[in-house]
Amino acid sequence: MNYQTTKWPIFHPNRNLVVWLILFVANFSSMAQGTAEHGFNYLAEHQYKSARNCFQQHLKSQPGDVEAQLGLGNSLLALNAVDSAKWVFQKILAVNAQNPFALAGMGIVSLLNKDRENEAAFFERARRADKTNPDIYCSIAEGCIRFSRQDTVSALVYLRQGLDLFPKFAKLHLAMGRLEALKRSYGAALNAFNRANFFDPLSAIAYRESGKLELRSNAFQDALHSLNKSIALQPDQILGYKYLGDLYYSTGKFAEAENAYQTYLERADVTIDDEERFAITLFFNKKYKEAETLLERVMTESGRESVLLRIRGYIACETGDVQNGLTLLNRFFQLHDPQRVIASDFGYYARLLQMSGKESLAIDNLRKAIALDPNNKDFLEELAKLASKNRLHPEAATCYTKLMGLGADRSIYNFLLGKEFYFEGELLRVKYDSLMRLNKTSKIAFADSIAVKNEMRVNYLKADTAFTVVSRLNTTYAGGYIWKGRIQSILDPEATTFTAKENYQKALAILEKGDLSRNQKSIIECYKYLGSYYYLGYERYYLSDKVLSAEMRSKCIECFTKILSLDPSDPQAKDVLSKMKAIK
Repeated sequence: MNYQTTKWPIFHPNRNLVVWLILFVANFSSMAQGTAEHGFNYLAEHQYKSARNCFQQHLKSQPGDVEAQLGLGNSLLALNAVDSAKWVFQKILAVNAQNPFALAGMGIVSLLNKDRENEAAFFERARRADKTNPDIYCSIAEGCIRFSRQDTVSALVYLRQGLDLFPKFAKLHLAMGRLEALKRSYGAALNAFNRANFFDPLSAIAYRESGKLELRSNAFQDALHSLNKSIALQPDQILGYKYLGDLYYSTGKFAEAENAYQTYLERADVTIDDEERFAITLFFNKKYKEAETLLERVMTESGRESVLLRIRGYIACETGDVQNGLTLLNRFFQLHDPQRVIASDFGYYARLLQMSGKESLAIDNLRKAIALDPNNKDFLEELAKLASKNRLHPEAATCYTKLMGLGADRSIYNFLLGKEFYFEGELLRVKYDSLMRLNKTSKIAFADSIAVKNEMRVNYLKADTAFTVVSRLNTTYAGGYIWKGRIQSILDPEATTFTAKENYQKALAILEKGDLSRNQKSIIECYKYLGSYYYLGYERYYLSDKVLSAEMRSKCIECFTKILSLDPSDPQAKDVLSKMKAIK
């Protein structure tokens, strides 16, 4: 008997089911033929329904095949049909009361039925029936840890006994690895799986066990190596592709995940969980119609309706089915545990609300999304745009500041930040002007008018600081200088300083070197400020310095003449030139 090449079941990493395989015999696969052989292959791949069907079909023609009977019993145990499995094992024992694997099966039945006394008795009878067979120790140990009721103490006892007798038997090390993994001793578990591979280098199962554990531990590169090695050794397997799909899914490689899952689903007894994961993978691969079709079918069978409503709502958002998306996500929020809502739930809901014109609600939900995922750049960007559009400029400014802290381009985002401070200043200026008009009309002193004016000035200065950064980072960008010019013209309405003038001049020098037709509007703005600056200078020096005043008048005429050359219909230029030329 070649114990080293015996097939052994694999522990599935992601299912919390109570249907784990206990394969009691070492050489069933080599002994069974035809349909029965397929059954053992299915058992090794955790395809329990297919395994049961194969064994039942085989036993119709060969009812006395003990190996096939044991395979059927194991399939029924894996499907949690405990009473049916018990009947199969009793039938075997009626013919051969010392069959060690049927005795071990009865021990598992007793464990699941909470009959500790008979459990221990059956296990010990099984061990004594064939002490020199290492698979007996594996069978008992595996049975103690793979079902809903576990007995880790007995598992460890029989594993130690087996390893004392057969220290080089790979399956015993595999079983020890599973026991260690159950106890969350992942380092010890991985060492045990590595020992299994050492003693059986061609064991695809041992590599698969390692890859599964490495995936659980987020050691993705190691997991990829192990799973690829497993599949290379046994290309016709099933579970390796499932775990490979899980790996690619976890690392965001959804195209690769789809390919791996597709192979798995073509070969497996597909579960609702499998279909859910595949549908989500299709969603991330932007195959929305296929994902939606699959989810609609799954929802009729799944007990996790809210999770499926979530993804269907996401799909509706991506395909522009706004009203259906809102209906789906509203239902999702009603059913789903509030403590298990994730940031993307609020993010997609916000997008749907925005598309339906409910921007204030969209803003509220984006805030909730950011509270759960503070560093999500997409959420921050979207909130900044919506907040700006709805005149919530301080909130937009906060978002842009956070984005720069997360590595966003400082030149671009300081420009956006400066505009938010500027627009907030403009709102405060309107408020201040309104207060001043009320004050003059009603003769009532408004105590908060000075506070509003100060706040307005603070926002303009913050905007100026942001645009200063833009100009420093990108000296050839006219926009930074223009915005600084605008702000300084507001802070210095009488043009008593040179700051606004200098910035408009810098902007003009850049603009006139570029596309004049494209830059026409900005060029006119520069000349209008400069013309106004010289106009105010002309008036200021008219009585005190005739020479300087005349120079200012000449420059003013030059600026507004330039504007008319660009836009002959400009009313301000016509008016100013008419006044300036009338002066003798």
